[in-house]
Order: sequence, then C-alpha cells, then structure tokens
Amino acid sequence: MVAFHQRNDPVRLLWRRLLIVGLFALALLASSGVWSAYKKESSSRALRMQAQGQLSELSQRESQLNADIAKLETNRGKEEALREQYELAAEGEGLIIIVDGRAEEAAPPAPSLSTWFRDMLIWW
Repeated sequence: MVAFHQRNDPVRLLWRRLLIVGLFALALLASSGVWSAYKKESSSRALRMQAQGQLSELSQRESQLNADIAKLETNRGKEEALREQYELAAEGEGLIIIVDGRAEEAAPPAPSLSTWFRDMLIWW
C-alpha cells in the first residue's frame, strides 16, 4: 500500500508531467534543427546542380575555343577568319550573285471603284 501511495504522490506526478513536457519540448527543438538542416541541404543541392550546369557550359565553351585556336593556327584558318571579318577577296576572285529562279510576274492590280464604273458605263 505504501508503494501505491508513493506512486500517486501529487509532487511525484507533477515532476513526471513536467519531465514529459520537457521531453516533448526537447523533441520539438530537435525536430526544428533537423528541419533547418534539411532546408539547407536542399538549397545546397540546388546550388550544386546549378554549378554543375555552369561547369558543363564552360567546359563546352573551352573545347570550342580550343578548336577555334587550333583552326586559327593554320594558314587556311587565318585566311578564312580575315575573309569573314573584313569581307576580303583574294586576287582574281570576282563577285558571284546567285538568283533564285525567275521572278514571278506581278499580279494585275485589284479593280478599283473608278475602273468598275468605267467598265460598266463603256457605252457612255
């Protein structure tokens, strides 16, 4: 019977309830820390993906620039770049104009009100 009274002692019950509330508060605090770590991880993952995209773009640009440099190291590449940039022609070259087939004949003008009256009143 003494054990029963000790178990139901109001002071002991108060301390147990305070301990449960304290543990609950500690669990909430820990879960908020976990949540903030999750948000930081997700934002860092997004930044990492963005940085990897930029890295791939830069590596493609680097390979293109290396190809352009290799092309410009040859005489033909230099000549092509000069012709493209300054629109130069070599000695003896002429201008060639390419025309796309025959030009279609112009359609007759649309009839106007004055031509309609003239056609209708031809006998006048």
